[in-house]
Amino acid sequence: MTEIRHMPVMRDVRVKPKSDPDDQIQVSESVAKPCLVTVLGFDRNDVLFKSDKVGAVQWRDSDGLIVAMLVKMKPDVWGFSRRGDYDWEENLKIYGNSDLT
Repeated sequence: MTEIRHMPVMRDVRVKPKSDPDDQIQVSESVAKPCLVTVLGFDRNDVLFKSDKVGAVQWRDSDGLIVAMLVKMKPDVWGFSRRGDYDWEENLKIYGNSDLT
């Protein structure tokens, strides 16, 4: 009879930095608030912007042109559009913002 071998179990041996209790409160509060959009920096505790009034998010290229948009269609329904989509020009006219005002 052959011996059954199992794959070794991987363990997480990374040293995790101590978290600030205020950061944990902020993260836990963001889960409970409906329709909250949070923009993060490099890591999840680097909160750059938070709002529950966001209707669209735009990404721009190095020339300042919009290349993608995430648009709130209705509560809990978001649409994503990017340059190159067949309906990009139509979406850009409806939801794009020049940010010149």
